[in-house]
Amino acid sequence: MKPHQSGIGRCGAFLSIAALALSLSAAPSAADDAKEALLGIELNKLEDSDQGCRSIFVFDNRTGHDLNRFRIDLILFDTEGVYSKQLLLDMAPLHEDKRTVTSFLLHDQACGELGSVLVNDVPWCENGAGTTVDCVRMLKVSSLAGVPLHK
Repeated sequence: MKPHQSGIGRCGAFLSIAALALSLSAAPSAADDAKEALLGIELNKLEDSDQGCRSIFVFDNRTGHDLNRFRIDLILFDTEGVYSKQLLLDMAPLHEDKRTVTSFLLHDQACGELGSVLVNDVPWCENGAGTTVDCVRMLKVSSLAGVPLHK
């Protein structure tokens, strides 16, 4: 009879471990939470014009907030990695769960002279209630333009 009882104990322990593993895998992780709350910024395209390089950005607001005040601080570097210029751009409003396309003219700079772009800071990021939102923490940057975008 003892071997039979021992088998039941092992089976019960196995079921407990399996139930624990299943509950842990079903629980949302911190990575899942981070995926839900993000602010995507994509450098989508660069095109030369008579006035300089036109940059096209795509903003994807998945922060859970309308961003009624949003200012971004960009640093431009040349192809040698040397500081070229700083731009402080107002982008508001960025509506919740919405992608927005915008373009900026980089005066007196040809696109071929641009080596990379750094999102240096987001000095002003507020939701519709006037509450400051930590947009830097939620940034996810990417580039399709052949010039890297960093944070």
